[in-house]
Amino acid sequence: MTESLLALASPVFTIAREAVGALARDCVRLVIDEGVEGLRTMEAQFVASGIGAPGPPGLMLHVDGSEFDFGTDIEVAVGGEGNQFVVFEGAVSGLEVVLGDSEPPRVVMLAEDRLMRLRMTRRMRTYTDVTDADVVRRIAQEHGLDADVSAEGPQYDVLQQVNQSDLAFLRERARLLQTDVWCSGRTLHFSDRPARRGEKITLTHGSDLLTCRISADLAHQRTDVTVGGYDARAKAVIDERAGADTIEAEASPGRTGPKVLEKALGASAGIRVREVPQTTAEASAWARAEMLRRARRFVTARGLTRGMPQLTVGSQLRLELVGKPFDGDGYYVTQVTHTYDNVRGLRTSFEAERATLNEAA
Repeated sequence: MTESLLALASPVFTIAREAVGALARDCVRLVIDEGVEGLRTMEAQFVASGIGAPGPPGLMLHVDGSEFDFGTDIEVAVGGEGNQFVVFEGAVSGLEVVLGDSEPPRVVMLAEDRLMRLRMTRRMRTYTDVTDADVVRRIAQEHGLDADVSAEGPQYDVLQQVNQSDLAFLRERARLLQTDVWCSGRTLHFSDRPARRGEKITLTHGSDLLTCRISADLAHQRTDVTVGGYDARAKAVIDERAGADTIEAEASPGRTGPKVLEKALGASAGIRVREVPQTTAEASAWARAEMLRRARRFVTARGLTRGMPQLTVGSQLRLELVGKPFDGDGYYVTQVTHTYDNVRGLRTSFEAERATLNEAA
């Protein structure tokens, strides 16, 4: 039997462990977005007239608080029978009414996952004698979350959170180490990329991969990266370097960006000056992270698939029939947007990156 290219099954909205059929019935648009920096967001639009609506001048549907209100915990699943996945867990954070010309009114629900509380908590605080993992665990505990940490980070004498939200501060720590931040249920994750084992998915152009644009670009590649500073306690210059071998441990077989760069244009070194390390351990960790950041994005892909709710940030993709240099495994998904409407059904767009090109013939 030919498989449909449209996923028309309505999303399932669950509140207090019960599916709310009226929300599924009236949903005309749904957008769920997430990236490696954390904070999954949702926007759902519902027709506010029709069955059960009193009509003018009566109240519209979905605005009286009987179904949801600010702070209501909500879960959303998408996908047809046998392929349904929960793609959002969070709390309602916003409510809108859209009144158009000669159009039925719409109610818009806005929601965010549990990282919303971290986003809304701003602090001036100093941490002493801690690692990045210690900071993550402390912030998670303060927000009533469990912590799943696979990236320890160096030991810091002093870390300062200067007029930053807890989420912004965690994102800064993650950027310096090139780790991912996200929340699943009531667990805050701070994970090295190899430890984030997402589902392995194969996408084939002309089948489940509807459109795709893939690019390999040397503009931001470097053959090595140096981070320097001065260790006042040791009274010594800090000069730490990360080379092309940094990416080899997690790269799929093929030609990495640093190697292609050196062969094509010669050696090109980078110097990181945005942050000033206080110790050799800090400089070493930051140099490694900067090399990873550049090398991981040697090959980037942006694509659109038919409804694929199992596709998440951290998924490991295999792309097929996309051109010999780009075919194969090794793509890491960094951004996912699930979109549903009552015309095209469910669509999933993604961004992914890979550190290698396939070997030339």
